[in-house]
Amino acid sequence: MGKTFSHHTLLKKEYVTIPISEEWKKAIGEPEVGFTALIYGDSGSGKTTFCIKLTKELAKHGKVYYNSCEQGESRSLQKVCQFCDIHEVKKSQLMFGDRDTFEEMLEKLKKNRAKFVIIDSLQYANLTTAQYKLLIEKYPKKAFLIISWSKGGKPKGEYGKAIEYMVDIKITVHKGVAKAASRFGHTEPYKIFDAPQKAQQGQTHSIPFNQTLNQKSS
Repeated sequence: MGKTFSHHTLLKKEYVTIPISEEWKKAIGEPEVGFTALIYGDSGSGKTTFCIKLTKELAKHGKVYYNSCEQGESRSLQKVCQFCDIHEVKKSQLMFGDRDTFEEMLEKLKKNRAKFVIIDSLQYANLTTAQYKLLIEKYPKKAFLIISWSKGGKPKGEYGKAIEYMVDIKITVHKGVAKAASRFGHTEPYKIFDAPQKAQQGQTHSIPFNQTLNQKSS
């Protein structure tokens, strides 16, 4: 059962924010500990590159667990990481999941101290609204950032559309530019890369997630 609270309690409470750089405050606002975000856009628009760049910033403030459901351990992900100079992040501050299932992800979250969890993507992970609620209720101090495909300028699918209304930050990515609607303050467009550069990032066709599950179990 949810608790009740007074407006006096609310007004007096001090909420802990993450001291991200001014560059990122302009892009996503000044988020609280345990914030949530949905990042969506068309294929090749720069969603993964944006999240890897954001990972570099978040890793300064806590460990990041990046579940790469689409690309997994691959040359294409390697190229994105090279493009973003991810080698500058301390080894202890970042771990990748190689197409972890939801159950595998829960098991890893029990064991590690990741403060930031990135799921790439909602559709490949088959993440449902109920699973999303379970994550944020079970781990209220962890931030969850979810990448989604888009259709018609909106997150694709029933769950993507529902989760869009639940998150603190909605980020649309189009042709190398990210634009955020944030509960944490005014934002400005963030340039991820020049449009011609997207070919350098190893854009490839992905393997269906259920196929990767069969490969992992074989």
